[in-house]
Amino acid sequence: MTVSRLISPAFRSGLLTAGGTGLIVAPLFLGLAPAAIVTGMVVGAVAVALALAGTDADSRGSLPLSAQAVYDRGLALGLMVTALIFGLAGELVAALVFAPAGLGALVVTSITRYSARPA
Repeated sequence: MTVSRLISPAFRSGLLTAGGTGLIVAPLFLGLAPAAIVTGMVVGAVAVALALAGTDADSRGSLPLSAQAVYDRGLALGLMVTALIFGLAGELVAALVFAPAGLGALVVTSITRYSARPA
């Protein structure tokens, strides 16, 4: 087994659900600014929606694996840009919430196997 592509799409969905839920509640518990709370809720909801839409590659209503890969990369890039914007605005705690989430999403994206295995 190689170091890369170790995570199945189903496990990726579970990790994305946990990360999205964390993005929804972390800004609330940390008492961040309203902009960070709203951003966390919106991005967290998008992450959970992507996770739920990618739970099974063969079922109706789920995203194709190639689309999941593109959306996951976009989510990771968006989280890192969001962290940069909050950092430049002087909201360092908000930047420290979104930057690790973006790096985590990037790591999960880089080690997910976006191909279906034969039955």
